[in-house]
Amino acid sequence: MKRDVFKGVTFGFYARDGYFSSPAAAREVEKIAALGCEWVCLVSTVMQETYSSTRQFRDFTITPGDDELCDIIRLLHARDIKVMFRPMLECWDGTQRGHLHLPGSDEIIPGKRIHYREDWFANYAALTRHYLRIANRCGCEGYCLDSELNQLADLSEYWLPLVDMIRKNYKGHLTSSLISAEQFLPLIQQNPNHWFFALDSLGSSMYAAASAHGGGTPEEMATFLAPTVKRCREFAEAYGKTFYFGECGCCATTGASQRPYFWNNGGRYDGMEQANYFEAVIRAFTPEPWWGGLFWWKWDEQNVRPQFLDDPAGDKGFTIDGKPAAQVLKRWCEKQ
Repeated sequence: MKRDVFKGVTFGFYARDGYFSSPAAAREVEKIAALGCEWVCLVSTVMQETYSSTRQFRDFTITPGDDELCDIIRLLHARDIKVMFRPMLECWDGTQRGHLHLPGSDEIIPGKRIHYREDWFANYAALTRHYLRIANRCGCEGYCLDSELNQLADLSEYWLPLVDMIRKNYKGHLTSSLISAEQFLPLIQQNPNHWFFALDSLGSSMYAAASAHGGGTPEEMATFLAPTVKRCREFAEAYGKTFYFGECGCCATTGASQRPYFWNNGGRYDGMEQANYFEAVIRAFTPEPWWGGLFWWKWDEQNVRPQFLDDPAGDKGFTIDGKPAAQVLKRWCEKQ
């Protein structure tokens, strides 16, 4: 029996206002389609001021307009590519989503109640209702509740009402993704009503090392990944639903398979190291019946990163367009 898996790439992280309606974005869709890619995780970057802010907002420079989101979704669908729509938070102070932390409700000083969590989730519910309208209007097959909000993962009392609201307004696949989600195994074992169980699937950002010092064949890297497979298997079996990699990537740099998550490995361009890492992940996890595939991080680079462009041999970043890893994706998508 064919197992449905996500075989896709992340497209548009930090794409500025206006990009998704541009000819340049349309050309990227054609290149993705030419590889036979089945899914795209489409990102709309939404801002909040700091990691402790409670209000999210559409920024007129960063956040794509609603009209252009509909434009790019229509283009993707026209090329038979399914869309996982993911509004994704970023902070203007330079911190990341994983830093986001909200103090618990309390009243230490009389008359001065702490209500960060209530405020943040109320605003996040408004954000979600807004983007669900786009997901429904454009027929997005999946919707992802942001990613990597690890410090909020244990707040089921806030997430469950939000999931309930989504279920009443959206019939597609509902998911979220965490950093190394397998670390939450004790959490779901202790709480059978945890909000993860209210989702259709759960993703994890997977940037586990596949070599001790960099380099190696896909077979060697797949063997090195065995302990990671075991940790993910233990979580997935306890979770009981599809477990996949909401992000998975590696720079095209010598030694990057030792630290796939890192964006400043140094070294020279090495497209084969990136391709071998991609191939190794597919080989290591495909035999696992619970594995739901991955979204490669990432298709396009929307921020200027000079350290990726200092070797004339090629772009050393996470992107795979025009690199050997793109052919790994193509071969994977061709397999039934």
